Formats: sequence, structure tokens, C-alpha cells
Amino acid sequence: MNATMAAELSALLARGESPLWEQSLTNPERIRLTWSGGALGETGDDPCFSHVLCAPSRLVICGGGHVAQALAAAASAVGFAITVLEDRPEMLEEGSFPADADLRLGDLPTLLREGDFPPNAFYAVMTRSHGENRRCLRTVLDLPHCYAGMLGSRQNKAELRRWLIEDGAPPEAVARLHHPIGLSIGAETPAEIGAAVTAELIQCRSTLGGSALEQTVLEGLSEPPYAWVMLVKTKGITPRKPGACMLVRPDGSAVGTIGGGAREAAAIRQALEVLRSGRAGCFTFPENEAPSSCGGVVTYTIVPVKEDV
Repeated sequence: MNATMAAELSALLARGESPLWEQSLTNPERIRLTWSGGALGETGDDPCFSHVLCAPSRLVICGGGHVAQALAAAASAVGFAITVLEDRPEMLEEGSFPADADLRLGDLPTLLREGDFPPNAFYAVMTRSHGENRRCLRTVLDLPHCYAGMLGSRQNKAELRRWLIEDGAPPEAVARLHHPIGLSIGAETPAEIGAAVTAELIQCRSTLGGSALEQTVLEGLSEPPYAWVMLVKTKGITPRKPGACMLVRPDGSAVGTIGGGAREAAAIRQALEVLRSGRAGCFTFPENEAPSSCGGVVTYTIVPVKEDV
């Protein structure tokens, strides 16, 4: 993979594409990307690892109160990219939300309609009033989305759905609505509700397939030199599954993870050697392919990515 392909992958993910990654297992430098509008690279007739890659899921939170703040922190910690919509400037003060959150001020339904959010976005509606919640939810249900949920009482569930249908909301979107939002775990405090909603978001995200690159990996794709490390096979119990990636810099620093521990330390050492030699490779840890007391067996490819010349 050269810097041009890495930059193209970054651009595809940034605009909401989920390209198919195909990589030769006998010659890992042979990589092909395929997406809705084209393709780049080639793998020949080699046996390949194939996997769909995608950007971190975008969570759009309507409202900036205490529950929204708790949810933003919890969801950000598990890899969601965060956007918060509010019409009260004081709710978006510095320090209320994760530092990398996208904070937008204005009329909430207008911000939703004009937000240019990806079709696989997640939406959590939790504004300061019942009426504003309904306005936002009604707007969300007309947008492409993976998940839509609203804070509220279980007693109002049937009445809300009836109102949505009568107002013209798509019946299939109403049927998928998460209301009240979050898993039922007896949550009461903002932090507990944030945890319950985050758990439901993770549950929904796990059904989508493909692998979401971590935000730090996505940001680093267009900044060579680095070694691209990708899990292509696992056996036994492992923290990460095929498709997990990390970037290793020439100074030994890494962004992303393929599972930590001894396997990741070995991969970093091998990545530094790949950067020095310029030769891609496919590696297995442990080398004897026998599961150890600290986990199963992982196979990963390592490809050097340098500036195009």
C-alpha cells in the first residue's frame, strides 16, 4: 500500500463509504479497495483476506444537558464520533463534552436537516422539553439512520408511536425506534443512563458488520511514514477480531490496537523491522500457533506506508 491508496482510503471513510478491503496473504503489498464508485489496486489470483472497513460510527445527540454529557463521554470512550446539537450557548461551554466533539448551536430540527450526517448515523434525542424531543425525533425519522432513540417514559410508548404514525413518520422507522432509550438496567442517574444508552448503541453497532477504524487510525492514514498492521485471522479467545488495525510510527509509537499485551508488543517490533527493510509480511503470534495462557493465536499482515516519490 502506498501513500496514495492510504489517502484514498481515508477520503472514502470520511465521506461515509464502507470500502471492501482485499489483501493478498502471500504478498501482503498487493491490496485492492472496492467501493460504490470505483476500485483501486489489485491482488491477482492470490488467496486473499477480505473485509469491509468503515469510519467510526457517528452519534448525534440532540440536547446538551447532564444526561447528554454523560452519554457523550461514555460513547466517545468506546469509539463513537460525537456531534451535539443545542440551542442554548451556555450548554456547550468548554469542558462539558469530549474535546473532539463536534458542537453545533442553532434550531435543532434545522441542524438535523442541514447536518449532512452519514446515512449510518446514530441519533439520541434528549432535549430539555417533551415538545422539543418530539420535533427532533420526527425530523430524525425522515433521515437515513442506523439507530434512533429518545429519552422518555415507558408509559408514553404507545401514545408516542401513534402520534408519529399519524404525523406521517415512516412506519418502518417507527417500528425500529428505541423508546425509552437505553437497555433496561434500572438506570436512574445521568451517568447510569449514559451507560445504559451506550450499551444499547454498542449492541446495535455490533450487528452492522465490517470493522470501524478507530478515529486516531483514521486521522493517521494520510500522515506517512508508518507500518499498517491488520489482523487477518484469529484462533481461540482474542481481544480483537479480524479487521482490527493499528499504525506503528518509526519511533515505535502506535495508534489503534490489535489487542494489546504480548501479541501487540511483538507486532510493533516486527512493524519496525518492516519499516527498516521496506518488505511487507504476514506474521503469526505465537509462532508455534498454540494458544497460550494469555490468549489465542493471531495472524496479522504488516505493510510499510511511505511518502510517494
